[in-house]
Amino acid sequence: MRTLLLALLPAALCGHDLYLKPEKCVVAGGARVRVEYHNGDSFPVSQAPVRLERLRDAKRVAAAGEAPFEDMRVEGKTTVGWFTAPPAGHFYLLSRTIPNFIELAPEKFEKYLKQEGLSAISRWRSQHGEAGKPGREFYSKYVKSLLVAGRGDGSYARPSGLTIEFVPLADPYATAAGGKIPVQLLFRGQPAAGHEVELRYLAGGQVHREHLGATDARGMVSVPVPEAGFYKLHTIVMERRADRSQADWESFWTTLTFEAGGAQR
Repeated sequence: MRTLLLALLPAALCGHDLYLKPEKCVVAGGARVRVEYHNGDSFPVSQAPVRLERLRDAKRVAAAGEAPFEDMRVEGKTTVGWFTAPPAGHFYLLSRTIPNFIELAPEKFEKYLKQEGLSAISRWRSQHGEAGKPGREFYSKYVKSLLVAGRGDGSYARPSGLTIEFVPLADPYATAAGGKIPVQLLFRGQPAAGHEVELRYLAGGQVHREHLGATDARGMVSVPVPEAGFYKLHTIVMERRADRSQADWESFWTTLTFEAGGAQR
């Protein structure tokens, strides 16, 4: 499998982002809804399916409880599943992947670090004489999507417990176009400062991309909502592994998707 990953890498060097795209984000209580896993850098289109054996904790989480996704399968370039919405309130769809290994040639690893805003890792490698060494990395991905059924209940701001996650501190579904949403990045349950955040959103049939800068000392970033649409946040936390027998670095990818700008609440 490692050989396959390396063979596919040049076409997807910074393009193996993973995120959830529900059929709809504002749903009726008790509705059965389809959700898609989109994999790749062609937001909002999936470039390749995520293998089912790599997925863990694929579920819907609400104040009233949680339930696993149903009927999960691969359909072409998309992995899909179904969930049943809670009777009412905000709720999350969650998943994570098991760690995977990848090794990149030095120049490709440096390009990846630059493209993903991981300049601190690049500087460390340069300062410690590793800039000319291959990048050996374990990576895992943690995806969330925020939805609402009926009337919101404020639980959008409740952390899910994923290793890395974005937590909105204002309701995207009550945010009008032109507003902003404060969002906190948590890593192992603690505010994560200094991590670059990318925003992409689909509105009016057009895809927009914006670099939001780094999270502040409280792990906060302000997310603009120029117009009504489907929004995706993305960042990566990378750290040096204590046990480097198999890899030198470990990265933790996270995305959060939601609709905003419609002020539907």
